[in-house]
Amino acid sequence: MRLANILLATTILGSAAGGALAGLAADLGDISMGGRVKQGVAFGYSELTDGMLRLAQANYIVETDISWKPTKTLAVTGKFWLRGDWVDSWGADLMGSGIQNPYSPNATQQYGYHLNRKGGGRDDPFGNTVDHQNRYLDDFEDEMIRELAIKITDEYNRYAIKIGKFVRGWGQSDGIRLLDVLHAQDLRMKGVLGDSDEIRIPNWMVAVDLNFDEMGIAKPFEWIGLTKPGLELIFMPETQHDLFVINNPTPGDVTAGGLYGFPFPYLIDPVSGKGIPYFAAHLNDVTPREFSVTDATLAARFKFQALHGEGTLNAYYGWQELPIVKMRDSTLHVGSATHQADQALLNVPLSQPLLETLVHAPGVGYLDAMRTTSGGLLGSLGQLLGGYPINLYGCATGILPPLCSVTTNFDLDYKYRKKLVGATFTRDMVELAFGPKDVAPVFRMEASYEFDKPFNRYRVKTNVGTEAYGTNALISSVDESVAFRDQLSIMVGFDYFLWLPFWESQESSIFTSFQLFNIITDDSKDLMFQSPYAAFGSKVHPVQTYASFLWWKALDDGRLYLEGLAAYDFQNEGFAYRQRIDFNYFGDNIRPRVEIIHYEGKTEQGLFGLYDNADAIEFSLTYQF
Repeated sequence: MRLANILLATTILGSAAGGALAGLAADLGDISMGGRVKQGVAFGYSELTDGMLRLAQANYIVETDISWKPTKTLAVTGKFWLRGDWVDSWGADLMGSGIQNPYSPNATQQYGYHLNRKGGGRDDPFGNTVDHQNRYLDDFEDEMIRELAIKITDEYNRYAIKIGKFVRGWGQSDGIRLLDVLHAQDLRMKGVLGDSDEIRIPNWMVAVDLNFDEMGIAKPFEWIGLTKPGLELIFMPETQHDLFVINNPTPGDVTAGGLYGFPFPYLIDPVSGKGIPYFAAHLNDVTPREFSVTDATLAARFKFQALHGEGTLNAYYGWQELPIVKMRDSTLHVGSATHQADQALLNVPLSQPLLETLVHAPGVGYLDAMRTTSGGLLGSLGQLLGGYPINLYGCATGILPPLCSVTTNFDLDYKYRKKLVGATFTRDMVELAFGPKDVAPVFRMEASYEFDKPFNRYRVKTNVGTEAYGTNALISSVDESVAFRDQLSIMVGFDYFLWLPFWESQESSIFTSFQLFNIITDDSKDLMFQSPYAAFGSKVHPVQTYASFLWWKALDDGRLYLEGLAAYDFQNEGFAYRQRIDFNYFGDNIRPRVEIIHYEGKTEQGLFGLYDNADAIEFSLTYQF
């Protein structure tokens, strides 16, 4: 009934507003309205669906947009969404990875975690029947308003001011963001291969565009060879961070992000290769104030033309969009080996230093006890902590109850400033025109330099004087677990409209775009790529190289549209590909599409490794008006 009520209210209000605006259009000036309704059905074919083609996602979106221009110097725009994924209502059963299973050989395997229903059985105890985070993304301000803004333009085009909630894109790169940092990304519906225009999260902000030519102050720049100079100023009092869901089975903090939810991390001891069972995580977001004038984001972009091309100089002072992971206190569940606080006989608080000592203490701590086990079974938590006072709380040291487990609180901390400068340049290389149609390639360059970027450490010193690395480094103090480094990123790209000499009947060109990225991190040794994914040595490389290739082609007089996007991670040997096929045979309103998304990556290695189970084929139908 909830969705029905929302759709009914949307229909009634939209019809009423549309009728009223249509009647007043002649008096109010230039008004235009439009929108779309889209329903997709995706079938996964990864481990989440046992390797078989099964229902994995059912994304929908209802969008309406309106623009009103009462005068030539004033424009009002609005765009509103209602979207979500109701795959859990359609009986899908996605099986994610859960907490380390102590009954598996050396605890190296994970419990199963049903993302859409209750689990059952010793090897499959975790399931989700409560959390439906993606079913209705209906927070009006944060999720339904895509744009609500007023733009005032000077009649002589000297300046323009836009105030409201909207997005602005920076940079020249596609797929991998270097300078496109003004807005965080919503990764819940399509992950990193979603359309950049759709995954940017809008902010309440003010943008001022100044045209130095029309203002009469361009001469000093022209003297040094910069023509058509202009300046864009951004003031953004609202702060957002990247939106994603970790498929977390921990009782009391159950979350399920569906097909594009990030996996629960493997917990593997890098010394012995054995799993680390009986540990789960409760995650807490720590964010800057959502709306603050004093903590606002500030940005500027100077635009110009030079050397027969177009360039920009950029500066940004905002907030990190991805978190730093920090360990806090924990809870010992006496009487539950699966973190069930409501089923435990006793829930005992453990301070951060105490748990760090219990885990890392030489000779008698959890890790050393676990490493000395043999026969493939690690035993109970009480056995692994047998020599420590923790057993005063009643943890059994054998296989009989009461068994125990630990849930640790981790902060996902976004309260770190992002300080960045950069530049872009693009130019038609007319001197290098080639091919049957003598087409010139387009050169694109983008570079950014970020100061004091925060990272989690892959290797730390513990409070008992030992060194821990990999997963073990997650159990450490905040002072030891965070480092700051400068990072330089460079992208070089070429676009080319390709005509094939052997295709005599080719009716239009094939657009192609190649990009090469290098991300250079100062003193990168022993930094995590992204905590908490540390079990398999995923670290920051001194030089991280990516390549991407985009192509599209319209066939049959534009009625059949093909688009492909490929990306490759050289250091982590990860690969991603997205193929779209649009069928424009049904008039101007109906748009069917087939979309294939495929990832290849090593477990938890780089970004593509985290999405390795997000393979899917989606069939969608859009009605636009």
